[in-house]
Amino acid sequence: MSAQAHGIAAYAGNIALLTDGEKIVERLLRAGLMARASDIHLDPQEDCLRVRLRIDGQLEDFLELPPSVQTTVTGRLKVLASLDIAEKRAPQDGAFSWSLPAALSAGHSAIDVRIATLPVRHGERVTLRLLEKDAKRLTLDELGMSADDRLAFDAVLKRPHGLVLLTGPTGSGKTTTLYATIGELLRADEKKNILTVEDPVEYDIPGVAQAEVDSADKVNFSKALRSLLRHDPDVIMIGEIRDADSLDVAVKASLTGHLVLSTLHANSAKSSVTRLTGMGLDPALVPATLRLAVAQRLARRLCPCCRKRGETGFEPVGCPDCDNRGYRGRIGLFSLYSPDGGLETSMEKDAADKVRGGVTSFAEALKCCPSPETLSSCLVSLSEKTS
Repeated sequence: MSAQAHGIAAYAGNIALLTDGEKIVERLLRAGLMARASDIHLDPQEDCLRVRLRIDGQLEDFLELPPSVQTTVTGRLKVLASLDIAEKRAPQDGAFSWSLPAALSAGHSAIDVRIATLPVRHGERVTLRLLEKDAKRLTLDELGMSADDRLAFDAVLKRPHGLVLLTGPTGSGKTTTLYATIGELLRADEKKNILTVEDPVEYDIPGVAQAEVDSADKVNFSKALRSLLRHDPDVIMIGEIRDADSLDVAVKASLTGHLVLSTLHANSAKSSVTRLTGMGLDPALVPATLRLAVAQRLARRLCPCCRKRGETGFEPVGCPDCDNRGYRGRIGLFSLYSPDGGLETSMEKDAADKVRGGVTSFAEALKCCPSPETLSSCLVSLSEKTS
């Protein structure tokens, strides 16, 4: 077991012995940082408070706390997030910043924590989203796009107007790609006037005006978007096209000389057209508006220290460097579709390339690709070319 894994395991044992809510919360947050967790789940059961961590997209059991500490732990988290500690029968959400003392930070930065509570049968369920404030931002080069996909993507970003959509389910990395895209635009021209509307703002981007939608509805998506157009933007980033109003403003902005970046819940890049028309967009406007749709999924990266070659590429093994998971980190799988340029690439082909290259495993690729049959045929085709 690695030193980090040993430290996390030791923390789990130590936390289970604590009764003070403040100390338990601090230990849980530190354990989440050490484990590279994106989320911490506190799920009250009849006989315990179950704690789980989401690491590289997988939810893993961490420890079980006695039910007697549930109230103090939840209360401490509510105090940190300025929530109503007396309200236990309605969902609440909020946020707070947290950091370890300098002597204990061990290279870990301060984090923003998003908190959501939900009344359930045995108490209040709490989910914490961990966002490192000073974490290194991923660039487009590091996301995993193939060379051909990257060239096509860059060509669209150089155009002065149009709509660019990132599609995929929740947790597929769309927002990360949006932030990386904005970073690329700023590196190309730091004088660009870039404005965003987000719910919530996950990371601060120097040089970008970021508007956050609030729960009181004083700043909703529709109001913020209409206001942005009066601020002479070059680029507008919308956290999500979620209804006909936000779609209407995005389309009008893209048709009047603005580059608009956003996300959309669609199963594939091409199906984003169906989704847009279903939300009320005139089909005749699709080729005039939509410059590019990018579908993406996240697959776990194989640990380069312990992977082994198998029948369909490389397979996970497990070693101290990956905490015996066989995987460490994640990589994007992409497909692109452009209704006006005749471009359409295959996510299965992209996944097959990464499986053959030892970046991810066949099992991981299967979870992400819409068509397992196409993935298998792409792998066979690659094998024939290399044999």
